[in-house]
Amino acid sequence: MKLRGRTLLVLALLIFGGYAIYDYRHDQNREKHAAEEALLLTVNSEQVDSVSLEKQGQKILLKRTVDGWNLEEPFKDLADNTAVEDLIKSVASEKIIDVAKEGENIDWSIFGLDKPLGTITFATNAGAKNVFQISSKRNFEENALARRDSEKRVLIINSVWQNRMNKTPLDFRDRRVLRHRMASIDSFKLKNEKGLMELVLQEGKWIAPAKKNLKLDQNKVHEILQSIADAKAAEYVEGALPALKALFTLDLKLAEKNWTVQVGQAKDFKIYAQVSDPKFNLRLEPGALDRLIKLSVEDLQEGSPTKGHQNSVEDQSAQLAGQKEKK
Repeated sequence: MKLRGRTLLVLALLIFGGYAIYDYRHDQNREKHAAEEALLLTVNSEQVDSVSLEKQGQKILLKRTVDGWNLEEPFKDLADNTAVEDLIKSVASEKIIDVAKEGENIDWSIFGLDKPLGTITFATNAGAKNVFQISSKRNFEENALARRDSEKRVLIINSVWQNRMNKTPLDFRDRRVLRHRMASIDSFKLKNEKGLMELVLQEGKWIAPAKKNLKLDQNKVHEILQSIADAKAAEYVEGALPALKALFTLDLKLAEKNWTVQVGQAKDFKIYAQVSDPKFNLRLEPGALDRLIKLSVEDLQEGSPTKGHQNSVEDQSAQLAGQKEKK
């Protein structure tokens, strides 16, 4: 009898344990399903190879290639890979805040979705896509309103979506001054107010041919090269540049070609650059390439003091102009 009782107890425990495990897994699956249902982007974000933004008849079209993202409309150029990938990643993690209205007889005009502010489309290489119509209206909590695909639902989503609709082609365009790999630079020739400086890469180390006895700090040279690689334009300039005071000319010999940039300052203290490849006229971001204006080879030798980061030329000139006005 005792053995039979123990057997029944074990069976009961196994049954109750099985039910507990079943309930736990069921709850987990339900939570996972609910989390997936709440996601705003239903397509696989890792497979997205096309992004388009349309507003008031204007379209920005971005396409992924084997080499990265390209801007296809309203003109063709390289895109800023980081800007496009950041957009996709941020959308992939966003969730629906709530549903304002759903059903067959929705009056879309009440929510500003009869004539939306614009649309954003994410398409994948598998043929799937999400189209988001974004309203110009917001709810009482200042969240944005949207419609996904042809769903009969008004979604409440983050207000950042309205800001996304205000993106311009420049926000996605590749704004690098140097559109080549830093590793492809074989020589560096800089002409500025300090004179002419030339650096050459030999056997993996940078040397100054005109001053062979000068031992260069390789880290300092790499910092300068990195600052060139990081430099970006604030905008592209169509047509002629304004009259400029020359600041410096930089010539780089790359593995496959030569590259030149001429940099000067306008009367309004803004800094402009003429780039040879691709051929562009640019207005630079404040501080971009400022380290090259007064750079000398002695600044790069081992043991030389590291110069602290100073305000950009534009900032210094603007401050000087302000001081003169006060006087």
